[in-house]
Formats: sequence, structure tokens, C-alpha cells
Amino acid sequence: MNNHNLLSLDVRPIIAKGNDPFKEIMETVNKLSNEQTLEIINSFEPIPLINKLKREGYITWIEKSEKGIVHTYFKKATELKSSVESSLEKIDIAFDEKFKQFVGKLKQIDVRNLDMPEPMTTILEELEMLPLGNALFVEHKKVPQFLLPELEERKFEILYNKKTENHIQLLIFKA
Repeated sequence: MNNHNLLSLDVRPIIAKGNDPFKEIMETVNKLSNEQTLEIINSFEPIPLINKLKREGYITWIEKSEKGIVHTYFKKATELKSSVESSLEKIDIAFDEKFKQFVGKLKQIDVRNLDMPEPMTTILEELEMLPLGNALFVEHKKVPQFLLPELEERKFEILYNKKTENHIQLLIFKA
């Protein structure tokens, strides 16, 4: 592979600062030409990212070094279509109406102070225990991009209520 066809992004410093590298990764993905390959350098396999980009038509492979460094490669197999963009279109003023339907049948959690990937795993664990006909109300820092395809796969719907730039409320329930 030619070096000019490889876009490399080391996300370890971003994660070390307690930030989510998703935005930088997706900005880099969106810059990829059909001939280019994206290399993500990390200390673990980014399974949610791999799953997301596979669904969007990317092929992927992983190489691990002896030093515990994981190199994950993504190459465009088809044209990129963003499920994130279509999911964000679901932001709806119906949040309050739907919220009222679940009064008395809500489980509330706050994941704003958890480090990655704990918000996603906590939400998925809570949803597994959620009785049918109930909803999960989540206080979050942002729209959880990696969670959206997982919810879709599990037949959950999600509504958003943006309180501030770093505070969003999620209402998650079975479709």
C-alpha cells in the first residue's frame, strides 16, 4: 500500500484526555477517497466503530503489535451512507408527548460522568432488564453515535431532548 493512500489517525491521545474520538474519526472517514485506507491506532479493538463502518460499506482488518497497540484499517467498499445522519433526523418535538406516555413506567439513569465505553454498556445493560412497555430515560453528554445502530438492530426507538451543548436527554423504548 502506498503511504499517500494511507490516512493514519492515532486516537490514544484523544481518549487519554477523556474525550470521544468519534467526531475526528468520522471527519477523517468523510475525507477518504475510494483509493485511500484509514488506519486507526488505539490500545483496543474499536468494535462499535468496526460494526458501524461495516454496515456503511467498509471492509476492515486488524493488526496487533507486541506492544499492545491495535491498528484497525478501513477501506471503502461502497459509497458511504451515514446512518448517523438519518438517525439524527429523528430529533423530534414528540419527545415530551412520548415522555408523558411513559410516566410511571420509566427507568432513569445518568451516564454523563462515566468514561468511555461505560455509557454505552450501561445503557445496553439497562435495556436488557427493561420490562416490556417501559422506557429508559437517559441523561447523557451527547448523542451516543455508536449506540444508534445497536438500538436499531435491537428494535428500540430513541428520541432526543437537547438541554444544552453538553447535556442531552434520551428516551429509549421498544418500537
